[in-house]
Amino acid sequence: MAEDLKAQVAALIRASRTGRGMTQEDLADRANLSVQSISALENAKYLPALDTLVDLVEILGLDVTDVVSPSHVPERRLVQEAKAKSLFRRLDDDLLLVAIRQIEALVEHAERTRKSRKRS
Repeated sequence: MAEDLKAQVAALIRASRTGRGMTQEDLADRANLSVQSISALENAKYLPALDTLVDLVEILGLDVTDVVSPSHVPERRLVQEAKAKSLFRRLDDDLLLVAIRQIEALVEHAERTRKSRKRS
């Protein structure tokens, strides 16, 4: 169980860092950690102390729930979601609303397409 948690936290931290375009050095500097610590964390060698984890969550723009109840999401998906989240943060409120509406339309289209393929 602890090994699974280490692997999930490692994948989430790595995906969020790379999704934000940060290097391990960037994250280490901002979190007052060594690059070796970031590398070990991202390679599931250890789980950080709670205060360190909270700092990393804040730096990476995550929610604590993303970390404490990680799901079994493939790392590639985590990277893509982190990139999307980073892009959303760069938009003003009006453009964010436009982006959300476009994504909603895309999801609706995908669901309709999926349903029509099932019927065929």
